[in-house]
Amino acid sequence: MSDYVTSAYGEALFKLMKQKNIEKITIDELCEAGGIGRATYFRNFRSKDEIITSYIIMKWREYERKHRLKEHPLNDSYRVERYFDFCYSMRKKNDLIITQGHHGAILSAYELITTDSDTEQAMDTYESCYLAYGLFGIFMKWARGGYAESVQEMTDIVVDRIFTNPQY
Repeated sequence: MSDYVTSAYGEALFKLMKQKNIEKITIDELCEAGGIGRATYFRNFRSKDEIITSYIIMKWREYERKHRLKEHPLNDSYRVERYFDFCYSMRKKNDLIITQGHHGAILSAYELITTDSDTEQAMDTYESCYLAYGLFGIFMKWARGGYAESVQEMTDIVVDRIFTNPQY
């Protein structure tokens, strides 16, 4: 599927979610708002959650390339900081998703992102799954707390307290 299709449906879905709950958005409304037909929707997506997941992944891959994140291991402080910076940059969309009870779409994106299973560099390991669920849990606490901590504070929490000196 193309980034154009993902972007068009993603932007349209988020625009509509500002007006009403995702459950009440029809496929016809979504297609009209995105300027793309129903056949394209059904050829590329099985659900609105899948649009959200694909949109987050697309945005992450753009961000990842821009910041050259593949040059850093997953537990590197630079990469952790960029992760939280990305989450913070998506906060308005994330808040819509969470408020409407569809945070599973965010987790699905994080699973693909941390395992790279949408690329030829797939590494479906226990560590990558642990990282996906762990970072998702930390992100959810941060988001539900209104992003009270800065990106740097979140980076320090993860790097210092979890990666470097785990308390379990």
